[in-house]
Amino acid sequence: MLKAKTFKEYQNIQIDNIDLLLEIHHEWRMSARVSLTKNKAIIRIPIMSPSFEKTKHILWAKEWIYKRLAKDHLYRAKYLPKVYETGSQLTVRNSLFTLDVKENIERKTATGRRRGYVIYLELPANITVEQRQKMCSSLISNIMSKTYIEGLKNRVHELNQQFFNKEINQIRLRNNHSNWGSCSTNKNISISSRLLLAPNFVLDYIIIHELAHLVHHNHSAKFWAEVEKAMPNYLESEKWLKDHGESCQW
Repeated sequence: MLKAKTFKEYQNIQIDNIDLLLEIHHEWRMSARVSLTKNKAIIRIPIMSPSFEKTKHILWAKEWIYKRLAKDHLYRAKYLPKVYETGSQLTVRNSLFTLDVKENIERKTATGRRRGYVIYLELPANITVEQRQKMCSSLISNIMSKTYIEGLKNRVHELNQQFFNKEINQIRLRNNHSNWGSCSTNKNISISSRLLLAPNFVLDYIIIHELAHLVHHNHSAKFWAEVEKAMPNYLESEKWLKDHGESCQW
């Protein structure tokens, strides 16, 4: 007897002001399981579930998601769309910046610049909410990266001289979401621009972490010994990122 083939289907669900994609996996399993990822919810249900059981599983998943988001407001903020409008403010490295956002029907691309503590964004008119989010996030990240890149380079070289004394090729700020930093075999160090929104000790930890990769390009015990030698309390930074890292979004 041939087994039924696993498959996926999708629903859009709304919980309070949060719109989420619900990805429904029909699999060979005994029970249902629900989880939240960065931009969607996933429920895995037994493939042979009758229609009424499937409905029951989805209702259970929605209730679980509601309780999870209600329990932790910082976690909830991860799924709320950011507001980019004139007068919105953001704090970067202890400085307060204000947005000035305009739409131009003649524009086909977005542009942005900073003057003092005001960030000016000009967007095409008649774009979707998702396009607006992506454009504003990218523009603000680029502007803040240009603003703080020299300060970051100075801090990287300072910590390198203090603890490692290794050769560095290039230092970059990028709007990374998959990691907080990286160190290539070519000695290029990349730091996520989202860390400009984190406390100094957290940014220092990621810098030290990547500098330690110039000594050991792995995560061996020797690597972690290098990190701990430079920052004995580095686990505090790890905990901060685990608890608050999702709030660091442009």
